Amino acid sequence: MGASLEQQVICMFKILEEYDWAEFAVITSLMPGYDTFVDIVQSYTDTSYFLWNLQDILSMEMSVGTNDLKTKRMLQQLDSQVLLAYCSHEEAQYLFSLAAELGLLGPGYIWILPSLAVGNPNSPPPATFPVGVIGVITDQWRKSLRQRVREGVAIVAKGAESFKRVYGFIPEGHGDCNKPAKHSDNNTLFRHMLNVTWERKDLSFNNQGFLSNPSMVIIALDRERLWDKVSSSMK
Repeated sequence: MGASLEQQVICMFKILEEYDWAEFAVITSLMPGYDTFVDIVQSYTDTSYFLWNLQDILSMEMSVGTNDLKTKRMLQQLDSQVLLAYCSHEEAQYLFSLAAELGLLGPGYIWILPSLAVGNPNSPPPATFPVGVIGVITDQWRKSLRQRVREGVAIVAKGAESFKRVYGFIPEGHGDCNKPAKHSDNNTLFRHMLNVTWERKDLSFNNQGFLSNPSMVIIALDRERLWDKVSSSMK
């Protein structure tokens, strides 16, 4: 029920464009997907009508026990005050602890994180997260577990209903939630989940397994160290 990495990057650029932050830098850990994140950013800057200035791309280890001096030297190369980061929630804590030592936090510095780095917005943020840090997530964070389960069940039910209309039966279930999932080449049923509307909500999936049109939410850490919704419906 989440957004793809590309959808999150596009939302990040909408923020940059909204506030006319044309100059920015990218910082990533070596977490799987970092090269895809960089490719998407570069592709967007190269093809957009907006005159972007991607000043730096830094990819580095972000974990306690790595070479802090080397990481600090790399961070000191940064000239931009607008920074897009790609890393895990734990790596973001490490990154911000070093950035604080180097004076890269506080007034004048803008940090924008994808959902994985933000973590659970309903939980208190780590102490190293700076006030003002911006996160890009889907609107699922405000929904209760009950609401999320209802939507998940609705997608499966609507897909099965569509399948039955075409084939006249519902396929037998062969999965077991207590065992690792087995890959199946038969994606006939899954194709019927690509175009689902339920209770006037578009719950359609793309062929990559993400919502086609997720409702994105922009949040920022306020002075009370609570995540505050800044904007929404950035699709």
